[in-house]
Amino acid sequence: MVGERQPLFPIARTWKVASIVAAVMVLLALLGVGLTTTNSAVAPTYWISLVPVYGLLCVSIAWARSHHDPSLRRPVVVRQIFHWLGIGVALGLDFYVRGTGQETGIASGMNALLLLALGCYLAGIHLEWMFTIVGLLLALALLIVAKADQYLWLIFVVGGLAVAAMLSLAWHLNKSRSHQPEADRTIHSAPAGS
Repeated sequence: MVGERQPLFPIARTWKVASIVAAVMVLLALLGVGLTTTNSAVAPTYWISLVPVYGLLCVSIAWARSHHDPSLRRPVVVRQIFHWLGIGVALGLDFYVRGTGQETGIASGMNALLLLALGCYLAGIHLEWMFTIVGLLLALALLIVAKADQYLWLIFVVGGLAVAAMLSLAWHLNKSRSHQPEADRTIHSAPAGS
């Protein structure tokens, strides 16, 4: 339709949502790290419950992204469902092994963190690049927890800074986009031959 305003970047809104989702994922993982390092009895249940939460968050981002191209909806969403289902099964098997006495609770928590880091990293490759950063932050948290319990506070500082950076980047992009001239923000269809 002539004169209909369409955004220059139709996925800008989903990118903002993805940055908020990534920040939530980091905060939830930091809580899990805290539970694991304090040897909390709820840590295994918490890690297992994070898999469907992360999965639903990624599936919702996939659904929002595919909304602009309905032909992609099914493949992208189904891929994310199977992706997180695989992570969930691997995590469930790990906690099953723990139940046999072959592994400690802290080791299961570390494995859970590793599997979630891998899941986020791969979701970042296939869905939204910000999830790659989440995966790398989770891997960094794993290394810090495994090597130096006395530096646990560093995980929370790095995680907090990462969340602040993601939200700040989203805010700055939104702000710079809102200051663009009206002609730059819209796409106008010109009649043929004009």
